[in-house]
Amino acid sequence: MNNKYVIITPAYNEEDAIEITIKSVIRQSILPCKWVIVDDGSTDSTAEIVKRYEAEYDFIEYHSRERIAGQSYYGSNVYAISQGVEQVKGMDYDFLAILDADIDLCGNYYEEIFRRFQCNLELGIATGTYVEEIGGQFLEAVIDRRSTPKAIQVFRKECFEKIGGFIPLKNGGEDSCAEIMARMYGWQTWSFPEIKVVHLKPVGTGDGRGVLQGRFRLGMTDYCLATHPVFMLAKCLRRTVKEKPYVSSGVCRFAGFLKGYIVREPRQIPTSVRVHVRREQLNRLMAVVGAGERLWTPVVPVGEEG
Repeated sequence: MNNKYVIITPAYNEEDAIEITIKSVIRQSILPCKWVIVDDGSTDSTAEIVKRYEAEYDFIEYHSRERIAGQSYYGSNVYAISQGVEQVKGMDYDFLAILDADIDLCGNYYEEIFRRFQCNLELGIATGTYVEEIGGQFLEAVIDRRSTPKAIQVFRKECFEKIGGFIPLKNGGEDSCAEIMARMYGWQTWSFPEIKVVHLKPVGTGDGRGVLQGRFRLGMTDYCLATHPVFMLAKCLRRTVKEKPYVSSGVCRFAGFLKGYIVREPRQIPTSVRVHVRREQLNRLMAVVGAGERLWTPVVPVGEEG
């Protein structure tokens, strides 16, 4: 297997972080064939920073997109990614990476991810995990091993094409939806905690929200992804003791989830995805209590722990 890959980065008002991200890609042990950075209507100096590096490195390509009134932050982000994907159509590559503009990658991030792909031919989406700064401390994010955060996602090209890319969702969660669809088609999705990067902003705060507001929004996202209420309760209880700020983090997530039911927020995901995700979640809950088998069993490469 070859390790030819392209990166797509959507960027909106990232002048404080994007240069760190660019430098972390430039120092990768395996460089991309092309890196398309789509400026999603920034009003700060994001464009100037990217263009400066574009002039110096042949594989960096800047594109701009005009934001459309009425589109949510998350929906606009997906449209920016789609514009980037259009720029690599017809190119010969094996993997498509999505990279947020506020990530500081370790120097061998993509090399290590490709090694996992080579060990498991059924792996369709893979990531490392990240630490993020909360309250002046860098803390490891609480991530389900089946979850692959869009900020650092890497797709096998065939998997990305099979699921048709991301669905733009008003309240976010397009990465989770992509994972569910990938598993529906028989691919595996896996994150590897031994491969760590730095997320320069806490997850959920990209649109200017505070940490707890971000957690509340993530609860709404879970509602829109048709998360089973019992599974959501278990998830939030776990996060009350695992995720800072303790207690309030899990409570805010569950409050956002309940708001989805109260306001009857539309679910934009296909019915088949809703059915599959609940089936997965119920199987996982039953597996915990020894009452059933998993819907699918992730294959962990030799030498990795589950």
